[in-house]
Amino acid sequence: MSLSTRHFFDRIQNSSLTKFRLPSPPYYDPSYWDRAYKDATPDDCIEWGGFDLNRLLKFRWERISLDEFGFASNDVAEEKEGTSTFAEWLDIQQHESPEEASSAYQQRKLSNDSSNDAILLLGCGNSKMGEQLLIHSFQGPFLQLDVSSKLIQCMTQRYDKYLKEAAVKRMEFIVDDATELTSLEPNSVGGAVIDKGLFDGLHCALPNVNLEIDDGKDSIRKIMESVHRVLQPSRPFVFFSRSSPKYMLRRSFGDDYEIEERRRRWKDVSVIKLVDLDVMLYRFVKAEENNEDVNLRVTTRAFRMKKRPKRN
Repeated sequence: MSLSTRHFFDRIQNSSLTKFRLPSPPYYDPSYWDRAYKDATPDDCIEWGGFDLNRLLKFRWERISLDEFGFASNDVAEEKEGTSTFAEWLDIQQHESPEEASSAYQQRKLSNDSSNDAILLLGCGNSKMGEQLLIHSFQGPFLQLDVSSKLIQCMTQRYDKYLKEAAVKRMEFIVDDATELTSLEPNSVGGAVIDKGLFDGLHCALPNVNLEIDDGKDSIRKIMESVHRVLQPSRPFVFFSRSSPKYMLRRSFGDDYEIEERRRRWKDVSVIKLVDLDVMLYRFVKAEENNEDVNLRVTTRAFRMKKRPKRN
């Protein structure tokens, strides 16, 4: 679906004059994904939007003005368009080779460095983005998370060579709900959080943005809360959508009365159009935590997962 087609459907579905809803699967219901992946195999692969990381390594972009949404830029010289890399928008180093990235990861781990370049992939599905990040020399580790245990089982079978055979293990798979992220501790993700399709799918499945959403279906704002909790300060949350900021910012942050609160929690909000992919990239950077003693240290594992209580 193109940006223009999505805009047309968004206008219909989110009109304040109608309660009309376009048919859409209940993406907000975890049980839906168990049914969807019931017959999945390790070889299956679906890339939301029809693009993968190879199309993001270098791309042309145009900045979308957010002035009308209360996110006016403070930089009058800010570029309106350009050519960039995904690494630049993630603010993460892309090494010269996978071997160099692996070596840098090992050195950091052995030196007990408190920082990390962990990249969390929300609703990873059976996309190959995690593997592509590794192949294209990002350091990681790469934490691929999905609510479907069946899907995660398929992915662990597909990537057995990275999980068991690799001398340096930089890939993890986690069964968890993105609205909660209970398996990750606060401030534990030091690289970035990436969503390639989850927000977009939820937006299409949720009711009109002008209508009250019951607590059980307010998935996008719940994910915003959980992502904010696990990200380290000054690190970005990046997601892709074909819906405009008029809809996605309201989905993400709520109504106007919440503007000051969201500015306090996210110090930078930007949206760009990826010209050749006909999709928008949203980037929210977590604000610094004032007057709080934040422990950014990681354990010997790539990221800090909460310790589960011992069974009696």
